[in-house]
Amino acid sequence: MFFSWQVTAMPTLSNWNNDIKFEVADNCFKTPTQISDIQAIVKQAFEKNEHVAVIGAMHSTTQCMVGSGIIISLENMDNLISIDQEQLTVTVQGGMTLRQLCSHLKEVSLQPPVILEWGNFQIGAISGTHANDTSMRRSAQFSSYVLGVKLVTPTGEIIEVSKSQNEDYLPAIRSHYGMLGVVCEVTVRVFKTQPLNVSFQLAQIDTFLSDFAAELQTLKDGYDQVFGMLFPNTGKLLWQCREPLEPEIPRPPSLGAFLDPIESKNISLFGSLFLPLVKAVTKLRPSAEIATFINSTLVDLPLKIIRHSSYIINPCDRAILWAQDDPDFEFYDWVFPEEKWRDMIQAFLQLSDCFRREHDFILQLPTLIYFIKQDQASLLSRSRNANMMAVDPVYPDPKDPAWKNFRLEFNKIAVLHGGIPHINKTRDGAIGNFANAGDSECIRRFLQIRRQLDPKDLFLNDYFKTMFRRYL
Repeated sequence: MFFSWQVTAMPTLSNWNNDIKFEVADNCFKTPTQISDIQAIVKQAFEKNEHVAVIGAMHSTTQCMVGSGIIISLENMDNLISIDQEQLTVTVQGGMTLRQLCSHLKEVSLQPPVILEWGNFQIGAISGTHANDTSMRRSAQFSSYVLGVKLVTPTGEIIEVSKSQNEDYLPAIRSHYGMLGVVCEVTVRVFKTQPLNVSFQLAQIDTFLSDFAAELQTLKDGYDQVFGMLFPNTGKLLWQCREPLEPEIPRPPSLGAFLDPIESKNISLFGSLFLPLVKAVTKLRPSAEIATFINSTLVDLPLKIIRHSSYIINPCDRAILWAQDDPDFEFYDWVFPEEKWRDMIQAFLQLSDCFRREHDFILQLPTLIYFIKQDQASLLSRSRNANMMAVDPVYPDPKDPAWKNFRLEFNKIAVLHGGIPHINKTRDGAIGNFANAGDSECIRRFLQIRRQLDPKDLFLNDYFKTMFRRYL
């Protein structure tokens, strides 16, 4: 599993970058193997008024997964239940990882609707969170393709939620965040496999912003998925452009074909190229001025090579497993309405420059940009009311106090530009700002359903109590 803990009399659970840890009381860490086990655990907790939390891969960098009382892991419930190749659906147990799901579907020439590079994600968890990739033409959120679940409610009962049963609960289930009970089984829409042709474009952010509407429309017209990496210190902007192909289409020629054995195995640009370079620089602890020079020197050459590369990959191969000692960096993910993104990115670059000059602090890793189409499938969707674009700065040292100061200032400008934080990824910002930025009517509806299913608030942890305080 991606997450780790030390199993002693008092197990300690930690998130993906070991920045958040919490202890579990004796005999309170549960790893059920079947639904009846879960029912027994939850019913006992209900009778004793004990809090319950369900953990997935613990990829979150916020405390949304921190629980007290009974902690349930579905790691031993990771079986494939069925694949319907005619109806294009798959049903799995909640503990199955995305990587496992991709392996099963690849055998029958199918693929999940959204394939994130984090193969450690568990399907039960991402069936009801903000887990998303990037997409110009259809929903980028995994939860939007959830067709049904089998849920052990906080009272220990089993209910099924789908288009034909308890349909009113489905938009809430797609935003469950572990607050509605234990999602034991998930049915997801799938697609026939289409290889992805991946190519790259290199630009300057000023050029992109100078004719923003036209540049954005060109990306939408040309590609199914676009993922950006902005280097704040140089203004360079790298677009990774993905377009699905019919399987029989021959491979296009590539001047950078020597990179294909790396990229086609999904040794990603971010995780395997830029991150190691930045880690090496970070260990030297140079000044911001020197670090900027080193980063520019180290990054410019790879960018010049990468822009000539293209490759074709089976989308199922994108879901890779991250080892426990790999992800010692942190995201800080906000999304903004398309019409406000240009002004936001300019304010972001001004903030970055201010911190470089006044605080000797630079963002050494690229800031990530992705696209989320308007999507009302889930009640807590970040794109319910508009197409959204992300500004997601990344930093290699989560404990650096200067990084915290930057995050807090970033929050201020994000709010001014209509930003919505990521519940799983945006600490400081999510807990203070999501309820203010989200659709208030939908939040109220979600909390109404949550209270119906969990009258004792046993599945509501301190993080969400604080987040939804104004509604509770």
